[in-house]
Amino acid sequence: MKLEKYKDSHGNYFEYSTINKSLSTIFIHGVGLDNTMWYPQKNYFQNKSVIFYDLLNHGQSNGDYKDLSFEIYSNQLLNLINELQIEKINIVGFSIGALVAQHFTEKFYEKVNKLVLIGSVYKRSDKQIQTVQRRYNDAVNGESITINSIQRWFSEDYLNTNPEVFDFFYNLLEKKNNQNFLPAYKIFVNSDKHHINYSVFNMPTLIMTGENEVGSTPLMSEGISKEIKNSSLFIIKNAKHGATIEQANVVNEKINSFLY
Repeated sequence: MKLEKYKDSHGNYFEYSTINKSLSTIFIHGVGLDNTMWYPQKNYFQNKSVIFYDLLNHGQSNGDYKDLSFEIYSNQLLNLINELQIEKINIVGFSIGALVAQHFTEKFYEKVNKLVLIGSVYKRSDKQIQTVQRRYNDAVNGESITINSIQRWFSEDYLNTNPEVFDFFYNLLEKKNNQNFLPAYKIFVNSDKHHINYSVFNMPTLIMTGENEVGSTPLMSEGISKEIKNSSLFIIKNAKHGATIEQANVVNEKINSFLY
């Protein structure tokens, strides 16, 4: 089934396939990216009720927000599902998308059926925060962090044998507008300052990250799993941050068996 492309009255761009109007799975991308990062998932889940949307200041959704917050992103998602008249959703969030998913769930937990968190940060150490702060400062100063990002996300062997993946992410990251990117990246950098109340997370939750992940480590995913009572943890072998691409088959099968 071909995904329909649409922009709603709030300026949210999304691509979707509707089989079951009462329950859809929504995929939330990472910072500096857009819905196109989910291309292996779009293919795999094409016969399910799925929605792939662009966060504000990303892709084809509204931009030019000077200040962003997890509340703004939560309300964006709420506006989207309300406009589509969806009663409950499954959420698959990646990186900052996983943080948006958690903040949305904390506020609107009654709307979440199942939750999948991929590559999420959690209680970063001072050193880890300093590292991501340096990258943010480099971006503020006009330096490109694209190649560094791609090399952190994928193994060297994978990039050598899949040059089209490097090209895809290089082009995607290089075309981003820094005036839009930096406000979003800032809330990712400062995300540890925004506490999440996990006591309301009663829905089944799957937490995943790559075994070789350096920014969203397995230890962080273990920490989230301990916070969420009804959760399971899956460490993706031979993967870094780009696990949804490099280990797409493993990730897709795990999501599919968990959600359906």
